Amino acid sequence: MKNIFISFLIFILFLPLISCSNDAGGAPNDPFGAGGGGGGTGNVTFTVRVVYDQEQNYFFEFKPSVDVVINTITANCVPRAVTNEVVTLDGTTVYSANNPAYPPVPYDMLAVGEQWTFVVAGKIGSAQGASFSVNANCTVQ
Repeated sequence: MKNIFISFLIFILFLPLISCSNDAGGAPNDPFGAGGGGGGTGNVTFTVRVVYDQEQNYFFEFKPSVDVVINTITANCVPRAVTNEVVTLDGTTVYSANNPAYPPVPYDMLAVGEQWTFVVAGKIGSAQGASFSVNANCTVQ
């Protein structure tokens, strides 16, 4: 029982260190930087980071630069053998910098150094807005 408690304590102490670096400054064709808006009008960028809840469930937080509706997020991560895994959102909820999206993460643990790439597709402002499709990236730290 003592070993379980010590392991849990170590886990809790190091958990806040897991996050994503901000790769949002890349050029649109830079595979490790966020691209600008595409397929619609206006520029949309996303800041992506790893967050967790009180039960230690992990989520990627997608914080848009402008109000958006997200239809799909396509994830890729070579170390996890994740290739074009699509998460579908409801297509009607408006997300903003103050109300980011938290789609489910289908993995129990994220490892430091993993590079995740995402393609976020949706509409600007509302479900009837102009379409966009942008790249966003996250390196787990």
